[in-house]
Amino acid sequence: MRSNWVSAMALAGCVSFGVFACSSGEGGSPAPAADAGRDGAVAPRPDAGPVDAGPVEGSSCANPITADLGVEVDGNIDAEGKKVFYAINVKAGDFLLIGASTAATADTGEEIVDTAVTVFDAAGTKMRANLDDAFPRYTTDAELYYRAPADATLCVRVTDYATWAGDASSVATDNAYKFFAGKIDPNSAVVTFDTGANDTDAAPQTGKLKAYTQSAGGYTYLAGTLSSATDVDTYKFTMPVGAKAISVTVPPIGAAVVAKSPSYGSTLERFVVTVKKTDGTVVAELAPPPGAAASMSDGLSAPLAPGDYLVAISRPAGAAAGANDFYATTLAFGDTNTAEAEVLGANTNDTLATAQTLALATDTTNTKRKDAYILGYLPAGDLADSFAFPVAASDKVTLSCGSIRNGSGLEGVKVELFVDGVSKQVETEVATKDLSWADATWASKPSVAVTAAGTAVVQISATGRSARNTGTYYLCGFHTTAP
Repeated sequence: MRSNWVSAMALAGCVSFGVFACSSGEGGSPAPAADAGRDGAVAPRPDAGPVDAGPVEGSSCANPITADLGVEVDGNIDAEGKKVFYAINVKAGDFLLIGASTAATADTGEEIVDTAVTVFDAAGTKMRANLDDAFPRYTTDAELYYRAPADATLCVRVTDYATWAGDASSVATDNAYKFFAGKIDPNSAVVTFDTGANDTDAAPQTGKLKAYTQSAGGYTYLAGTLSSATDVDTYKFTMPVGAKAISVTVPPIGAAVVAKSPSYGSTLERFVVTVKKTDGTVVAELAPPPGAAASMSDGLSAPLAPGDYLVAISRPAGAAAGANDFYATTLAFGDTNTAEAEVLGANTNDTLATAQTLALATDTTNTKRKDAYILGYLPAGDLADSFAFPVAASDKVTLSCGSIRNGSGLEGVKVELFVDGVSKQVETEVATKDLSWADATWASKPSVAVTAAGTAVVQISATGRSARNTGTYYLCGFHTTAP
């Protein structure tokens, strides 16, 4: 699924393309003065001396390039540290997608500029929103959502990532981008827009779903506001035929709007997403860790049986209402990892000796790596799940597992790796950091080097289950990489 809604489309004038509402004067650019050109210049007299052309258009918020909503504008980052500024006119309540798209998805063989966008007030003195990537799909495209709290002219800056991050920049071989800013169209078939009359489980708003063309499932872009301290937005969805799971992204909507910090500029730092059966039973829930909202997981992923479900977006417990509490996210139904062979409650793979054997498949992008992905459950009474796979001498074992970070109600999930019965590494999942073993700065632990050929077993257990959240699932990926 492509997160960039419009970068693949060439827009001529104000074109309605199913996601945005085209400008009809409101929120568009003002008409130029009748007797002036674009910059208001007049021709010099023949006997006049040199004329100062003035600042270059787009060089600052004082001299921005005027951009109409719904119209793409070509641009280039063709000099080190170059910054290009655009002016857009918005109305109170406008829900916008603003970004700078590149040819990131084209296999050109060239280095492509990695863009970043920052939204300021008209004078460029106050930062309103700031992002270097599309979320959650990290590419060279930059795009963010923003809700205008008042009528205003906004100044939007486009730079390359290095300049945005305060690092030394360079000029990419392909340094072209397309700047765009458009209002989200609440009537679009792919947008579920908060109507405001959806505060209870008894009266949910029916969500839209756009079906996938090549697989079972569908998706929607979900956007709205939490207008009061008690506002909860509840949406009802029916699982598409063939779909097995739901996913909801949780972007950095309201982190502090400062340099090098991603934020959509909402006054709500993060939101809570709760998935329920129609009888109110919670089957998955993801909330910001207390006192550590910035360390919240990027999204909820939960296996579901066929049926109807309620998805509620709410403010975290204890969070005060802000002046511009908005959210924007992607909700999707689709496939998930292969389920463990153990029948729920049968407890057939609890020990190392009875571990379920996994067949690792060669990775499609790295022939030295082999992978296996598993969906497992640890209901009350199930002591552990164990999974075995062969390893060769000099292999490195890496893995990623998520339970509470995916919205499950399991507590204290422990992952332990054994090789030929000897424990090699163990970690317990926490709410503030992904459990990932790899040779990378972002990893929670390093990979595990294997000294001799044998059998690896990953054993997963949990110390408890939530009294509120009935989800007892976890998702893991296991990998071996040869030298």
